[in-house]
Amino acid sequence: MLGKVNSYLPLRQRDVLTREGKMRMRYVVSGVALSVLLLAGTSVATINLASLAAQIPANARMAQLASIEPASGLSQAASLMVMDGDRDPVAAERLAAAQKRLHRYKSLNDTDTVAHASQEYAALAEAPAVDSSLPREEEIKIGKGDTLGGVLKRAGLSGADSHQVIQAMKGYYDPRDIKPGQVLNLRFEPSASEGGHQFASLQMQLDPLRSLSLQRSGPESFSSSISEKEVRKKIEARRTEIENSLYGSALKSGLPRAVVAEAIRIYSYDVDFQRDIQRGDSIEVLYEQYQTEDGHQVKTGNVLMARINVGGQIKTAYRYEGKDGHVDYFTQDGKSLRKTIMMTPIDGARISSGFGMRKHPVLGYSKMHKGMDFAAPTGTPIFAAGDGTVEKASRFSSYGNYVKIRHAGGMKTAYAHLSRYGKGITPGTRVKQGQIIGYVGTTGRSTGPHLHFEVLVNGVQVNPRSIKAQQGEPLKGTELASFKESIRKLDTQYTGLTKGLEMASASQAAVN
Repeated sequence: MLGKVNSYLPLRQRDVLTREGKMRMRYVVSGVALSVLLLAGTSVATINLASLAAQIPANARMAQLASIEPASGLSQAASLMVMDGDRDPVAAERLAAAQKRLHRYKSLNDTDTVAHASQEYAALAEAPAVDSSLPREEEIKIGKGDTLGGVLKRAGLSGADSHQVIQAMKGYYDPRDIKPGQVLNLRFEPSASEGGHQFASLQMQLDPLRSLSLQRSGPESFSSSISEKEVRKKIEARRTEIENSLYGSALKSGLPRAVVAEAIRIYSYDVDFQRDIQRGDSIEVLYEQYQTEDGHQVKTGNVLMARINVGGQIKTAYRYEGKDGHVDYFTQDGKSLRKTIMMTPIDGARISSGFGMRKHPVLGYSKMHKGMDFAAPTGTPIFAAGDGTVEKASRFSSYGNYVKIRHAGGMKTAYAHLSRYGKGITPGTRVKQGQIIGYVGTTGRSTGPHLHFEVLVNGVQVNPRSIKAQQGEPLKGTELASFKESIRKLDTQYTGLTKGLEMASASQAAVN
């Protein structure tokens, strides 16, 4: 039959049938229209195809649309929707473009991309008719592989407008940094001159604190600005029992990583976290937290008070800033907790090899072990044992990734087999005691992930356990009196906050 038709009209099979062998919608609609004309007789001069399509149930029309093969220009699906009155030309063309992408992604067999394209198509297909006399707002979620320019064009912006929008953004944001999951909120205003809608403004959240606003300022120009949420300081308190390690248990209880690291630094002067900490011990912390009005946690501040119960022995540390601006942590009676070298530069690790002669696990013969090994999972943070200057941070012989820090009084500490270095750890960098200088690894000559820790005095490795670290100066006179007043306020704050937490927890338990 197609051959006979071709004798009169030069048609190809793909012009009439889709890939699935279904007749294209334009011929279905035309056939129905012709039948109606023949039945109605010659008195009917024309027929409104839009009103005919409107009589077809919505779900049937969507089934027809799904079977249409996308084509170039204004697609057949788009044409039908314009006739049907369900879409304006821009909305119809966007749905047709989404249909094209869905077909293309299916051919690529990319499950994630197909899912995203399917969601986009469904959202556009189910969108209600748009009143061109009213403003239109749209929310677009950036998908995998999307570019900002491509998303804007799909939203209905012209190529010129998309380019101008991106240029206007660049003062605050690099469009290449767009990431899947980011959301754009667009607004379109009725266009008196061109009909339909014209892009008017855009809102985009850049991060939890900042959002970008962009508005049309002229026929072909846009202006942008940045708004930032107000951040407020809040005092919070947490208490947790230790199960396996202080670090892991504290994180599990909701304590921020920075607070946990600071608490370990505070107590590392006289607590051996490998030997002293046991299951059932506990830690309490009062600390500063910075958050936005909507409750987003931005950053943590200072640890104001920490209390650790080790084997029934309670050790309390209070932060105090002296009149000269010096900040340190002190016991209740004003004695400084600071010592020149920390006993343990890592938390949650066991000593796998001590200082002295041993049979080397790799070489197989007895050899002097000039440091201490702490076995720990790869990625466990390693802390600077004392204030000092980074002397070396690079690959070093059998030590693998290696850091050496120079301290006062001719003392140095070294850290070997690191998986990677801490942020900013390079030769010449000043570090503070307790600062993360690297992470546990197994680089170099190593049988498994661990930290090899050395203490050098005048260039010679010595047993870290033999070092008698000096303690800081205690508070006296008016400074001691001021400190005592300060810790009374901190204790009161902590008691009030923990009581509130206990009451909230009890109420939740009652509800459950």
